[in-house]
Amino acid sequence: VLDRAGVSVPRRVTAEDIGDLDAADLSSPLVLKGMGFAHKSEAGAVRLGLSSLAEVEPMPGATRYLLEEMVNGGVAEVLIGMRRDPVYGATLTLGMGGVEAELLADTVTLIAPVTSSEIEAALHQLRLWPKLDRFRGRPKADVGAIVDVALKVQDMMIGDAGLSEIEINPLIVKTDGAVAADALIRKG
Repeated sequence: VLDRAGVSVPRRVTAEDIGDLDAADLSSPLVLKGMGFAHKSEAGAVRLGLSSLAEVEPMPGATRYLLEEMVNGGVAEVLIGMRRDPVYGATLTLGMGGVEAELLADTVTLIAPVTSSEIEAALHQLRLWPKLDRFRGRPKADVGAIVDVALKVQDMMIGDAGLSEIEINPLIVKTDGAVAADALIRKG
């Protein structure tokens, strides 16, 4: 879904069973994810840094499996989410991404529709901002790529009344571009 919307995602394959995954066209390191979980890491449904599937056990509760190339070279991990709120309508949330997103709660929420300048101003409000902007000599993150993905997610939500939620976490931001490493998309 994200790929069709123009959001960069890792190369990947899917299958019902681990043994049916064909990694021949993928470059390692690889990531294996069990599908059917809102929070894969909490369910133990993520295996990072794999070079093969030889030693991997099935993941209880997984409805399908996703094998993808691991995203390397990130400067920061960002969360981009949109939900339909019964009072405000569509809202866009930006924040620190990754497995600590809920723990650190570094987010800002805007009422859609939003512009690129409003998204960039919201990013400046985050405690994450210094990490995006060369903190202690680190490389500068491609903030334009974050803004671009947020606008594409907004277009997806506005263009499909059946979508109730889209959350990319993490969006791995590089010095040039960004890749959606994981996402949750709900209809209804």
